[in-house]
Amino acid sequence: MLTINKYQMKTRLIFMLLLIVCFSCGTNNKPVSDAQKEKIKGEVKEVVNTFFKGGEEVNFDMAIEPFLDSPDFVYIYNGSTLSYKNCVDAFKPLFGTQINQKFTILDEKYAFLDNSTVLYTTNFKGISNFKDGHSSFADPVAMLLILKKINGKWKIIYGVESSVEKNVPSETSKELNQIELMKQMAGSWKCETAKDTTQYYDSKSYGTGLECNYKYVTKGKTVMEGKDLWGYDKRIDKYLWAEVTKGSDIEIRVIGFITNNKYEVIQYSDIFNPEKASWKIEGEFKSPDMTVETTIVNNKPVKTETWIRIK
Repeated sequence: MLTINKYQMKTRLIFMLLLIVCFSCGTNNKPVSDAQKEKIKGEVKEVVNTFFKGGEEVNFDMAIEPFLDSPDFVYIYNGSTLSYKNCVDAFKPLFGTQINQKFTILDEKYAFLDNSTVLYTTNFKGISNFKDGHSSFADPVAMLLILKKINGKWKIIYGVESSVEKNVPSETSKELNQIELMKQMAGSWKCETAKDTTQYYDSKSYGTGLECNYKYVTKGKTVMEGKDLWGYDKRIDKYLWAEVTKGSDIEIRVIGFITNNKYEVIQYSDIFNPEKASWKIEGEFKSPDMTVETTIVNNKPVKTETWIRIK
C-alpha cells in the first residue's frame, strides 16, 4: 500500500482522465443521445447499487464484484493507492469485523464520455457498526467511480474515495450502561498466570471509576506491583485505564463492555481504529465470581487466563 500526497493524487486522477478521454475520442466520436444516456444511466446505477448493497450487508464478494480484476485497476482511498489485490487484502478482513453498514446518498452525477465510458460521482454519509461494539461515522464522503462497458458488462475500472470519519457509540452499545456494568470489576481477584506465580488484583470504586492495586507473587515473594486508575469517558462511552507498574512507564488502555457480560481492552493508541488493533484482550464473565480473558496479538490468541473473585 502506497501513501501519496494530495498533489500526487490529483496528478494521477488528471492523467487517468486524460487517458480515458483520449481513448474515448479515438474509439467513438459519436455523441451520446439523451435516450442512450438514460439507458446507460440505468445500467450503471444497477452496478453502483450492487457495490453499495454489498457494503451495507458486509458481503465482500458482492461489493467487489463490480470491480475489474485487472492490473490496470486503481482505487485511491483516503490518499492510499490500491490495486485490485490490495483492495481484497485490505477490505475483506475489514468486512469480517463489521456487523453492517448504512449509507445515505446525498447526490449523484453521471458524465458520459462515450456510450461505453461513464464517470459516476456521489456525495454520501455512512455509519459502520462493528462486532466489538463501536461504530464509525463517515461524513462527508466523496466518491468518483469510472465505469467501462467490457464484453457487454459495466465494470468499475478506477475509483477515488475520500472521507472524514469519527467513532461514535453503536446502537448496541447505547443499550449498555458502562458505569453499572463496570461495577462487576470491583473486588479482589486472583489469577494463576504461570507456574508458581499468581497475580492479585484489588479494585475499589472511586466515583464512576475504579482505583486498583495489583501484584505478582512467585513462591511467596512479590516480583512486580503497580497501580491502576480506571475512569469513564462519556465522549467514547468507555473507560480509560491508566496503569503504572513500579519501575516502568505509564500505559493507557481503553476498556468497555460490548455485551452485558463481555468486554474488550485495547491500547489507547488504537482508539480511533479499534478494528486494526494489533493487541487486545477479550474478556467474559462466566459468573459474577469468574471471568476468562483471552489475549490476542495480530488476530491470533496467545494466552487465556481465568480470574477468580476471592472477596
